[in-house]
Amino acid sequence: MKISAIVKSSFKAQIFVVLLTVTLVMVILGGVLTIQGFQARLKSESRSSDINQNNALIDQLTSDFDLANNVLHSISDNNVINSSLNSDNMNSIEVYSVLYEITSSLRDFTSIDIYQGNNCIYSTNSNDLSKVLPLNYSVLGEALRNPGNVVYGLDPEDKSKEPDLLIAISINPDAGNPSFAVIRINQTVMAYRLREKINAKDGFLLTDRFFRPYCAIGTATNGIELTRIKKNLFEHAAYDQGSDNNIYMSDIGNTGLISIYITPQVIGESVVKVGYQIIVILSFISIIVCFLVARKLSNYFSKPIDILTAGMKRFRKGDFETMISLNRTDEFEQLATGFNKMTSQLKDTMEKKLEAERTINETRIKMMQAQLNPHFLYNTLDTIKWVTKVNHIPEVSTMVASLANILRASISENEFCALSKELELVDNYCQIQQIRFDNKFDIKIDVPADLKNAIVPKLILQPIVENAIIHGLDEADNGMIVINAERTSLAYFKSSLQDNLPVPADEKDVLIISIQDNGKGIDATAIASLNDIENKPPKGHLGLKNVITILRLYYGSEYGVYPKRLEEGGTIMYITLPYQEEEPTKVE
Repeated sequence: MKISAIVKSSFKAQIFVVLLTVTLVMVILGGVLTIQGFQARLKSESRSSDINQNNALIDQLTSDFDLANNVLHSISDNNVINSSLNSDNMNSIEVYSVLYEITSSLRDFTSIDIYQGNNCIYSTNSNDLSKVLPLNYSVLGEALRNPGNVVYGLDPEDKSKEPDLLIAISINPDAGNPSFAVIRINQTVMAYRLREKINAKDGFLLTDRFFRPYCAIGTATNGIELTRIKKNLFEHAAYDQGSDNNIYMSDIGNTGLISIYITPQVIGESVVKVGYQIIVILSFISIIVCFLVARKLSNYFSKPIDILTAGMKRFRKGDFETMISLNRTDEFEQLATGFNKMTSQLKDTMEKKLEAERTINETRIKMMQAQLNPHFLYNTLDTIKWVTKVNHIPEVSTMVASLANILRASISENEFCALSKELELVDNYCQIQQIRFDNKFDIKIDVPADLKNAIVPKLILQPIVENAIIHGLDEADNGMIVINAERTSLAYFKSSLQDNLPVPADEKDVLIISIQDNGKGIDATAIASLNDIENKPPKGHLGLKNVITILRLYYGSEYGVYPKRLEEGGTIMYITLPYQEEEPTKVE
């Protein structure tokens, strides 16, 4: 059995599924949104903090390098130092005095050297003169090629892992033996000065524009991130692509140096993984809780349902005295009260139905007994007809023959007949009435032959013709009744002749039979009464009312009999019904 079928067949399962679905959606969706929101919030706050840290580092380096730049330019422009370097007689005391005065702002974290050629001749280093530097490359060679500009590089003679950072400027590049002012910053000292600006898990890199490292602090000392940055830039990708850390890369003023600040993710993958594990655990707990709650709820709701079901079973088995009693004040009590009322009403209805069936059976017996009288009358009239023919009394023979045809049709079990048969009965009726009224009227039937096969309810024309003779032509000496028929649409008929009548929604072929007389005309009261089937029929028009009822019963409320008073005198009655050549079914 499929799971869906099991759920549909069990009330407990449905409650469990609904509770579980709602709870899991809330737990999972709420948990995921909470983790992601918390992660986004922490990332935003961490990024803001990292940017502040990075800006503090850049400000510190910019301040130091600007100070170094100013000091180097001051040394380069100092006359005492230049004169001493350009003469053979060097006054060391005077040079050191000026040098110490100019470099006072830097000496606490740097040493300042003055080179002539590749030899250090003056130094603020209290220990010893600095090492010999190559003249054709590194900072001295770079300064010689860029006179007047400050250049940066590492001490090529320092073979340790953290060589000193050198900042140099040429003093007299055009001299035969050029001189240089060099600021030497130990990386350990630089790391100490920057350490308070970064966290223990952060890293910092100082590189030139070719990403050659000048200084590495913290987690950046392993060189992994710098290698990744070079690779990404070489492949024209984002410089931090593929890194698990946050990387902030910035230019340091106009020095041409680049700072790279590296911080770890504020929330690692392990933390996020733990969060999702908590969601999974909560989901399992939710399943257990939902199962227990669904069991309690189902027992609470299923008890009254079981009582209702048992009462319905007893009722289906024929116990119409069944009553359900629930000691509750909720909707189940309303259901029980409704069921009790239903059983009481149904019991009364069934008793009334049984009584009605007994009455119908008695009526049917009486109708079967009454059918003997019309048959006896028909046989008697047939005998009179032959007697009058033998005795040469044609009027009586005609009346008896016409009445016999009408009587035969009336006692027939068929409720419908062809239009040709209906017109024949009308002609028989008019033959009787013409003898009765001494031929004071005539009848003309002008119906196309192709319409005479239409099926119509029997005896619907005779009551209308009877009304025309008795009420319309009662004072006429040359009365005339004309019967026409046409096949058209009911919408066209009503829009053209009966504007005040409702038009049916669908367009069907409609048979319209008109019966027109040249009598005194029908009055407005009778027209209004006939158009409203709910009103009591006017005196003498019960047959018309019955015809309207029959037509609407079989074909619907948009069909019926519509009277119209003619301006030239007389009345025309329109009978509308669908054109059919088969018997219709009765409309409820």
